Amino acid sequence: MLKDLGEFGFIDRISSLCKTHGNDVIRGIGDDCAIIKISPDENLLITTDMMVERVHFLVNLQTAHSIGAKALAVNLSDIAACGGTPKQAFVSIAIPDCFDVIWLEDLYRGISELAAEFEVDILGGDTTRSLTDMVINILVTGFTKNNETLFRNGAHDGDIIAVSGHLGYSAAGLELLRNSSNSSDQIYAPLLDAHLKPKPHVGVGRILARSQACNAAIDISDGLSSDLGHVCKQSGLGATIFEEMLPLSEALTQAALELSADPMEWILNGGEDYVLLAAIRSEEFAKVKLAVTEAGADLIEIGRFVSGSEMKLIKKSGMVFDIFPKGWDHFRA
Repeated sequence: MLKDLGEFGFIDRISSLCKTHGNDVIRGIGDDCAIIKISPDENLLITTDMMVERVHFLVNLQTAHSIGAKALAVNLSDIAACGGTPKQAFVSIAIPDCFDVIWLEDLYRGISELAAEFEVDILGGDTTRSLTDMVINILVTGFTKNNETLFRNGAHDGDIIAVSGHLGYSAAGLELLRNSSNSSDQIYAPLLDAHLKPKPHVGVGRILARSQACNAAIDISDGLSSDLGHVCKQSGLGATIFEEMLPLSEALTQAALELSADPMEWILNGGEDYVLLAAIRSEEFAKVKLAVTEAGADLIEIGRFVSGSEMKLIKKSGMVFDIFPKGWDHFRA
């Protein structure tokens, strides 16, 4: 059954059926973008993500504008993970005929405004009727120099594991929307924004790519445990994460207290944070961190890539726990 195989097991199973027929394809299935060589110096990046009502968004909890912006943001985040600059977008949507046209216009306004912020051209797409839920699928193209393309499989033993922002915010924000009567409290604004209005870290991705010190990268969409697991598996390495290095803000702590939740569960397995996780050569980390900081962004060291295949969490107490991929899986969730 599909629910036993899981999303990534299914992808692994069908990958052998997806053949490439030219040496211009650098990367197909298995990274944040498909990567195609279009000149000796430049690569084309292509990514596509689908959002389905009741799976990825709830129309009673989110505005049409925020749903549209998020649908584009998740694709721009994939371009960022490969170190690229996004350029064009194609929007396809399946719509139940009960939706109000004004609501739909606001959805497209959300897409359009975020596209303008990143100078992305919307060039078309497709529209069709849905008999049940709304489906939004966006394809985005981007470009990067051949020697500035980031992959998932290049991490080295001893590389620093760094993230470009807080983890667990989106999962906490979703739980606040679902359960808390105090979700309007100002302290929770960063958590709600992380879920409703994620900002793709395109600028950080470009800095990492230009630095020549970043050996691998991925965007955290399914959760730290799962996405770190992808980099470890494809790089043939393990990882050690230090609890004391993981950023734990007052907002996240307060939300966990209110909801009787474990903030570490959100941080490790929450998903939809859309920050970048990078493997950076230790001797150059300070230089890269300074460049990111000067650009007004964050780069937070949380651990190291190590030999082997196991992922470990070292608690503040010194106790060591195994980390297993427990982030979002569409068919096992």
